[in-house]
Amino acid sequence: KYISLVNLIMDKEVVKELIQADLNYKNIKKELTKILDGNDRAKQLKAYNLLEEKLGGKGASEKAASLIAENA
Repeated sequence: KYISLVNLIMDKEVVKELIQADLNYKNIKKELTKILDGNDRAKQLKAYNLLEEKLGGKGASEKAASLIAENA
């Protein structure tokens, strides 16, 4: 369904996936314009905040490392 890690984890299109023939100047310009000039930036930032929560919030790596060290 998706190839981008962000999209896979969120199970929806957060970032536009331009694959093979779709990866061209016209499409890159279109998608960047939507991010820089449109509402897509706010939508992406909101989705990235939700992604961070889904992955355990701030400090998730440190928490995981501590749990691993405690149980080693």
